[in-house]
Amino acid sequence: MPTFRIETLGCKVNQYESLQMQQFLCDLGWHQTSCAQADLVIVNTCAVTTSAAGKSRQLARKLAARASGQTIVTGCWATGDRQTAQALTGVTAVAGHSDDVAAVLRQLTGSKGASGGAGAGDAFLPLLSTRQTGNQRALLKVQDGCDAHCTYCIIPKLRPTLRSKPLTDAVDEARRLVAAGHLEIVLTGVFLGAYGQPTALHRRQTPSELSLARLIEAITQVPGLRRLRLSSLEPADLTPDLIAVMRSHPQVMPHFHLPLQSGSDQILKRMNRQYSAPHYLTMIQNLRDAFDRPAFTTDIITGFPGETDDAFAQTLDVARQAGFIHIHAFPYSPRPGTAASRWKDGLVPQRVANQRVRLLEQLSADHSLTYRQQFVGRVVNVLVEQLPASAQLATAAGQIRHGRCERYFTVHFDAQNVQTGACVPVRIDHVAQDKTQGVMAGP
Repeated sequence: MPTFRIETLGCKVNQYESLQMQQFLCDLGWHQTSCAQADLVIVNTCAVTTSAAGKSRQLARKLAARASGQTIVTGCWATGDRQTAQALTGVTAVAGHSDDVAAVLRQLTGSKGASGGAGAGDAFLPLLSTRQTGNQRALLKVQDGCDAHCTYCIIPKLRPTLRSKPLTDAVDEARRLVAAGHLEIVLTGVFLGAYGQPTALHRRQTPSELSLARLIEAITQVPGLRRLRLSSLEPADLTPDLIAVMRSHPQVMPHFHLPLQSGSDQILKRMNRQYSAPHYLTMIQNLRDAFDRPAFTTDIITGFPGETDDAFAQTLDVARQAGFIHIHAFPYSPRPGTAASRWKDGLVPQRVANQRVRLLEQLSADHSLTYRQQFVGRVVNVLVEQLPASAQLATAAGQIRHGRCERYFTVHFDAQNVQTGACVPVRIDHVAQDKTQGVMAGP
């Protein structure tokens, strides 16, 4: 049986697309392996930052040089720097986002059959129907592409064409994932809020029958689906209609990832974001009004050109009001090819940007502790995660298991013969800065 190996860098969209390639090859009779000497090695790359692009190039070079079979390089770095990828010793083929990946894989594997037509990217790779190994939350990509052109972001140059998965395909795939054993699905996309729209620019969007609200309405009808999450949303995405639909279906979890990037209106304008700080806080309040103690997480860039001490203080103030339980804070670094990379004014020293990251991380740690403490004595439902390899030999009785509750924070508990992938009630009895603990409250 021929073998293949897939290495994936980057976001949930990349992870999903790797799963599609995995299923495509398995359907052709190939066997997945972690061996370096696989007959086919696929490197699915990322290029969202200069660092990610460098890591992608290094990994592709290393694996292609070691491979005894064929090597294909896919993903964002392959799209943006195709010539460099093609020039790497040992690389057999490069498939960017404008290519028909299914056709490339068929050619490399010597398989017959139609490639799916005049498509591109992952459009003609299969709907997922098998259990996603190692992750209890199944990814379901329903949207691709962005044309919003935030000044720090390279993605609109790499994935410029917006596409939405047909509603019937998305529901069919959700049914397959639930049938494969997943109780929870995460809807993901490059710009998820633009589902059903030809543009991510809200001012140019028009009412459409194909909308995120309609998609959620349809997927929540899938029998056996216990939980539905949305990977990321922005203020203008959260229309009254969308909030009303999410609120009316208990499968939609009260956790929302809402990228802020900055709390300064001046910096948001320089970033070309589509909202102001007051607009963002209004969105937070609308969700608080609709859900019981929702949890909020976010992304914030520190040290963006022009970010003064006062501008950062405004970001801290917005973060305090939002009460984020986790902030993915990272210092700005210029990404070649973006508008901001050409700016020479208002540059912030790296040490200052790093210090601001630490302040945001401490703020979110404090918010997380305060937030989780309100659930002491209450029962939450925990989706049990896989034990680390070091603990898998332990006996089932008395194991300390862990998993994510509805509001996404991790809960550790003393389990009695609990299987990975189960959703179990746990009463929280202790909250510390770095851990939430509880005991099972029922079968």
